[in-house]
Amino acid sequence: MATYTIDYFELPSGAMASSKAFFGSAFGWSFTEYGPDYSEFADAGLVGGLTNEDEMSLPFVGIRTDDIEAAVRAVEAAGGTVTRSVYDYPGGKRFFFREPGGVVLMVYQPSE
Repeated sequence: MATYTIDYFELPSGAMASSKAFFGSAFGWSFTEYGPDYSEFADAGLVGGLTNEDEMSLPFVGIRTDDIEAAVRAVEAAGGTVTRSVYDYPGGKRFFFREPGGVVLMVYQPSE
């Protein structure tokens, strides 16, 4: 059986440098750059990052799994709707879905 753990969140930013400066100053977070559209933060209690990708207009929570295809099947079988199919990103594979109450979440499987 696949495992599922909430351990990631992502925050959208229209001003990446300003957001990094704010979170660093206010909360002591540090950042690792992964290209112009994403900065991962550390020291926040969970893994996560800032993104300036247009499609990411709201903060979202990520659910880590060890079987991405099983997660898609589980989401659909439980009544969720996949809103963005599985795709590769620099850290592995992920997809987005909407649960019946309307919340959009992301499931990801890190690269091995």
